[in-house]
Amino acid sequence: MSAPDSTPNARTPLLPPQAVKVLAIAFAAGLLLFLLVWLKSRHHYDFYKADGTDASASQTSTLPAPLPPDLASGDGNPGSNASGLSLPKDGPVVAPPPPARPPAPHPPASPPPTTAPPASTPVINDAVAQRSPAPRYPQAALRRGVGGTVKVLANVAPDGSVAKVEVAEGSGNRDLDRAALDAVRRWQFKPATRNGQPVASEVRVPIVFSPVR
Repeated sequence: MSAPDSTPNARTPLLPPQAVKVLAIAFAAGLLLFLLVWLKSRHHYDFYKADGTDASASQTSTLPAPLPPDLASGDGNPGSNASGLSLPKDGPVVAPPPPARPPAPHPPASPPPTTAPPASTPVINDAVAQRSPAPRYPQAALRRGVGGTVKVLANVAPDGSVAKVEVAEGSGNRDLDRAALDAVRRWQFKPATRNGQPVASEVRVPIVFSPVR
């Protein structure tokens, strides 16, 4: 029988020594490349200044202001632009004053109101009695001594005749009123006229009966 091996069992490495060496070299090369790129970008693109201000902000603030469209498209002459308008060399541009408004036309004067000629006042003449026979005194009233005044309203036609009679104010005695109506009914009048033309009219005639002679 052989004697047992007195040396302990050595562990088998996970990767061969050559692979470990290759990985170490690759890691070192990658780290070196990263440092070179970082240093180069810091040298050419300084994003942050030493005082903590943003470099991009300072670059933007130092840019020149853009020119107006007319000046940018011009031919370089400070007194002209692309639109053809001449710009003053000194002082601001002054707009021309607006044209003056024409005066408002005055409304035509209204003609004075025409006044109608005054209407002519018609000339009226009342009827006038031409033939007026006296009334007959009633015998009964005369014997009793009864008297009074009867006011008769007579409608006179255009030919002067009496068309209608009626008692406007009686005497208080029927016989006297009837005698007054009979008397005026027989009267003849000169008719009333209006502007020279005969017209119908009304006439109030008082008839007085007095028993004393």
